[in-house]
This record gives sequence, C-alpha cells and structure tokens, in this order.
Amino acid sequence: MKVLIVEDERVSQMSLIRMLNACYPDIEVVGTTRTVKDTLDYFRSDEPVPDLIFMDVELQDGNCFDIFRHINVTSNVVLVTAYNKYAIEAFKVGCIDYILKPIDPQALCRSVERCRKNMNVVSSAGLLSTFNQYMTNNPVSVSGKVKKRFIIKLGDNFVLVPTSDIAYFYTEDNASYIVTEDGVQYIINFSLDEIITQIDVLEFFRISRNCIISLSEIKGVSKIKGGRLKVVTDFEPKCEMTVSRARVDDFLAWLA
Repeated sequence: MKVLIVEDERVSQMSLIRMLNACYPDIEVVGTTRTVKDTLDYFRSDEPVPDLIFMDVELQDGNCFDIFRHINVTSNVVLVTAYNKYAIEAFKVGCIDYILKPIDPQALCRSVERCRKNMNVVSSAGLLSTFNQYMTNNPVSVSGKVKKRFIIKLGDNFVLVPTSDIAYFYTEDNASYIVTEDGVQYIINFSLDEIITQIDVLEFFRISRNCIISLSEIKGVSKIKGGRLKVVTDFEPKCEMTVSRARVDDFLAWLA
C-alpha cells in the first residue's frame, strides 16, 4: 500500500511514519507534504498516486479541504485532526476515516485495516459539502474535558504549571513552549495541535500555526498589512503575536 502524509508539523509527521513502519512493514510512504501548495504540486507531478492519504485538517497555508477544491482526489483519506469526536462525525463520508491527535497506535492500525478492506473512491465533492455544512453549523468546537495543569520535567524534578497561569504557547524550530504570566518559559512534549485539544478554547485562541494565546493576556488588537491583526499585550512576546488573515473573523467572534 502506498501512503502519502500531509502534515505541517515535522514532529507529528515523523511520529506517524514511525508508527506506520512499526505496524505495517509493507506500507510504503511515497511522500510527505506540509502545505496545500506542496500537496497540489505532488498530485500534479509524476509522483506515485497513493492508495491512502493521512491528512491533517489545518495546514500552514490553509486547510486540507482547499486541496479538494482544486483537484479530484481518488485515494482513500484518513483525517488526522485535533477536532473532537462530535465534530469528526461530520467528516465521515463514504470510506473516509479519522484519527484524533495525539495518535493512538491501536487507532492507527484499525484505521489502516478499515481502508484495506474498503478501497473505494473518495468523492471530493462529498467531502467539501460535508465540511462546509459542518463549519456553518459548528463554527467553534469545544471539548468537554480540559487540562487544569501541565506537568513539566526539569532534570530529575517536575514542575506543575496551572493552565490559568499560562500566557501563551508557541513553537519554534520544531519545539513547543509554555510561557507563563511571569515570563517563565518551559519546553513541553506536545505539538500545538495536541495542546489545543486539551485546553479551554473559550479561554485560549490559536492566532496562528505557531501561537496560542490566553484571552486574559490580550489588551487590544490593531490592523496591520495583509488583512492581519497584531495582538497588543503588556509583555514582550517571544514569538510573533499576529492573527493570520484566515483566522481574523473567528478571532474577532471569539473576542466578542
């Protein structure tokens, strides 16, 4: 079976490849892409057509459904996503399957087996229709269980950081960090895709692929070039505090 992985976070990408190799030595990962553009370029090239695609929903330059708007995908698709279980029901079209982040190896194996038994053709139009209907009815997905604290390992010791003390999360050079209200920074073993499923999305917002900020730390916003917004805070951030253009409307609705 030929597999393509569409995932913009390198750590998640490599983790998925390792799990696939461990469970299924016969699976050949024929390619990896990190953006909508890269994925479209892959399908428009002479690269092998995959039997199965593991596809993250949110990519660096859009969401995976932008891909289906430009090309007709006939491979089986498994969405690897941070959406909660109820939101995922909206994506179950035909042979489409899903895995929630963080990925459970047993869930991954079950998903591959289902695809082996059901190698049907995916309907791009069906995917788009279902996704658009879900986003219209459910603009924000809220998980029922949230973390109250993060456990940080420092050498032989552990530090408990209450979620209420966190100013923002950010990524840099494939590493993820917590920054507290006091400006203390800790490295953590979670991607932002995983973090956003574990915290209260009424109190935190992912303003970009690289940053999740606490509502309590936002003092204002200002318009900047490219239809984006700059977040005003009382501290000097360690990452760019800019709301990407694609997230502006959702961000303003979340603030209201």
